[in-house]
Amino acid sequence: EEEAAIRLIMAGEKQKGKKRPLGMRGRENLVLLFDLALETGMRLREMFTLSADQIDLSRSTIFLDKTKNGDKRQVPLSSVAIKLLSERKFDDGLVFPWWDGNTAMLRAVTSLLSRQFARIFDAAGSGDLHFHDLRHEACSRMYERTKLSDLEIAKIMGWRSLKMAL
Repeated sequence: EEEAAIRLIMAGEKQKGKKRPLGMRGRENLVLLFDLALETGMRLREMFTLSADQIDLSRSTIFLDKTKNGDKRQVPLSSVAIKLLSERKFDDGLVFPWWDGNTAMLRAVTSLLSRQFARIFDAAGSGDLHFHDLRHEACSRMYERTKLSDLEIAKIMGWRSLKMAL
């Protein structure tokens, strides 16, 4: 039910008790971030810093060369993620508009997007939800929808140890 309520808010539906829908600049990009988080389990920063050359639709993967733990990894793309990304045009080779490659801006963009999603989740009645929780949901979906092993899922998620799955 939470996902459906969040999608309604992102689609422009009014929050209960409000006269207007939540203002969202870059709605299409926010929806893509939300969808990719659920489909891939990637971290927020890994997604908003994506460039078009990291995406290989023919191999159904995204190659991450800059991750939280410093390890490079490949993330498989679901059919949903492939469809979403194949419908996009990437301006200047970047997937999302918030970051221009300036590493000094990483924290500011992360903070901006985290606050925006907190507003969206709050408007949907899920104020205790954080963007990072979508990563956990994506992992659960991988277990439910695939026959991937624990080790394969750990590798996709970028975990150095299976203890992180607990």
